[in-house]
Amino acid sequence: MDVRDEGLNKFLKLLDDLGLRERVDIILHSEVSGKRTEDAATALGVSPEHVLKCLIFRGKEGDVAAIITGNRKVDVRKLEKVSGVKRLRLARPDEVEELMGYKVGGVPPFVFKGMMRAFVDVEVMSREFVIGAAGTEYAGVKFDPKIFEELGYEVADIAKR
Repeated sequence: MDVRDEGLNKFLKLLDDLGLRERVDIILHSEVSGKRTEDAATALGVSPEHVLKCLIFRGKEGDVAAIITGNRKVDVRKLEKVSGVKRLRLARPDEVEELMGYKVGGVPPFVFKGMMRAFVDVEVMSREFVIGAAGTEYAGVKFDPKIFEELGYEVADIAKR
């Protein structure tokens, strides 16, 4: 089993634990890495507005997750304001893997439940569907973003516009 299978299998277990497996579609794109938004969009055959970036920020008072569409960047000031966490900085790749158990490019959007507060940009919620990483940069998970609200994620304006 290679690393890709390991991440995907771990993600499938997460889906089962959350009772979400029947509500999502897994899309494999083993030839093209989805680490970069543009590459993921091409591999998945969608526009960057449907591809999610799942980012972790670290601050003095703790860690927070930010989920935005692939065509946007996080506005750190807005995220600090809504989260109440000051001096946020993007987590380093080694920190992401240590905290989440997934490599950068493979962090699934559902992994934050019960681990840290997660903020979803309002634009994400306006999409009919979105696609996030499925435990590896070589697989995606397509779903209705309403799932985020069911998971208790907070919807806020956190992207630069």
